[in-house]
Amino acid sequence: MIEFPTVFLERIAARGRRAVLDFDDAIYLNFRGESKLRALVDLADQVIVGNHMLFDWVATPHKTTCIPTVVDTEYFRPLPPSPARGREVVIGWTGLSNNFRHLEVARRGLERALRRTGARLLLISDRRPPSELMALRSTYVRWQEAREVEDLAPIDIGLMPLLDTPYARGKCAYKLIQYMALARPAVASPVGINSEVLRHGVDGLQATSDAEWEEALVALIEDPDLRARMGDNARARVEAAYSLEAVTPRYLQVLERAAGSVCR
Repeated sequence: MIEFPTVFLERIAARGRRAVLDFDDAIYLNFRGESKLRALVDLADQVIVGNHMLFDWVATPHKTTCIPTVVDTEYFRPLPPSPARGREVVIGWTGLSNNFRHLEVARRGLERALRRTGARLLLISDRRPPSELMALRSTYVRWQEAREVEDLAPIDIGLMPLLDTPYARGKCAYKLIQYMALARPAVASPVGINSEVLRHGVDGLQATSDAEWEEALVALIEDPDLRARMGDNARARVEAAYSLEAVTPRYLQVLERAAGSVCR
C-alpha cells in the first residue's frame, strides 16, 4: 500500500528536494505497514501527525509536529438548534462501513435510549449497515462527498463510539469534529484523542458502559436547551482548535522548516 510514496520520496531526495510526510491514522498497525511507514519517516524532512500516540511512534521529535485533524468551518457551518425532544430527535453516525464494528460499543445503550424516547437513528456510510443496526429505528443514507453537510443536517446528536484498541487509539476524531463544527453535541467513547477533543459535560458527553450510553443519550434527547448549549460550546471549540484557520500557521511553519528557511 505504501510502495509508491516510498519510491516518490526517494526520487525527491535524490534530486535534493524537501518532503513533508503527513498521516493521521495508526497505519503502521496494518499488515506490513510498519516497515513501509518507517521508511517514509526516514526519508521525509518533516513529519506531521494527528495525535500524540502517532508522535510517539514516529520517535523523531526533532522533525515531527503534532497538528490535529481539522475541518473547513466555512463548509461545516453551524446549524440552527432543534427544539425537538423525544421521538422527533435524530441521533447520527457517519463513517466507512468497516467502522460499523465500533457501533457495537454503544448498541445496547443506544437501543434502550431509542426505545425509551422514540428518537431515531441516522446512519451515513458507503454501504448499508448490517441488519442489527437497521433494526434500531434506523435510516440509512449512502455517503456522498457533495452532500456531506446536507446529509448531516438532520442530526441533533452525533455518535462516536470506539472499541478500545491500539488502532482506535490512533484515530483523530474526524467525525466528532464534523458534528461539533455543525454545533451539535456528541456522545463519544473516551478512547484516544476523543477525550481531548470532546470535553465531558461541556461539548457533549462521554460514555463507556451500556448504562452510561443510555443515560447520556436520553439526557440529550429530552433536553433541547442542553443540546443547544453544548452545541454552541462544541462549535467554539472547533473554531479555536480544530479548524483550518486555527492550524494553517503551524503548517506554514513546518513547510518553512522543510524548505530550510527556518533553522532546524
